Amino acid sequence: MNCSVTGTLAGFKRSAVLLAAVGLFFSATDIIGQSAGASSDAVASSQYAKGGAEATPWGQALAVDFLSDTKGVDFGPYMRKTLQTIKATWLPLLPDEARLPFNQQGETIIRFTISPDGKISAMHLEGGPHQAKFDRAAWGAITGVGQFPPLPADFHGSELELRIHFRVNSSATP
Repeated sequence: MNCSVTGTLAGFKRSAVLLAAVGLFFSATDIIGQSAGASSDAVASSQYAKGGAEATPWGQALAVDFLSDTKGVDFGPYMRKTLQTIKATWLPLLPDEARLPFNQQGETIIRFTISPDGKISAMHLEGGPHQAKFDRAAWGAITGVGQFPPLPADFHGSELELRIHFRVNSSATP
């Protein structure tokens, strides 16, 4: 009987570890934008929510800078969902060099706009060392989504311009 209890506890422990890993994989990523009380008359740059590079396998992290005036709208929930979608598209596209045993570091920065109906436009590759495999994965993560959900209804701007930092095996912050 003692062996069956031990076996059952070990099974629960494995399940808990698996659930924790899945939770970390889908956890919020870095969102750089307006804080809850930020003014809408400047480009948003204060930290809204933070998750670490260790929150995902191999140390991948996404961070976003708001380049548009958010007009006082809280984009936190919208961006968490959007970044989860981008991340789910990005991870399978990463090259083998990003995974064990290589753990190659890389960063790609892409600037783009989202129209009120969620369409993606004006994509530009910015900064970083321009490592082709990492750049292709980041670019594909955005274009692979196709179209994002419409921007929040209370946002009355013409578009939302963002800069996303795709970081692999790096703990650098924007």
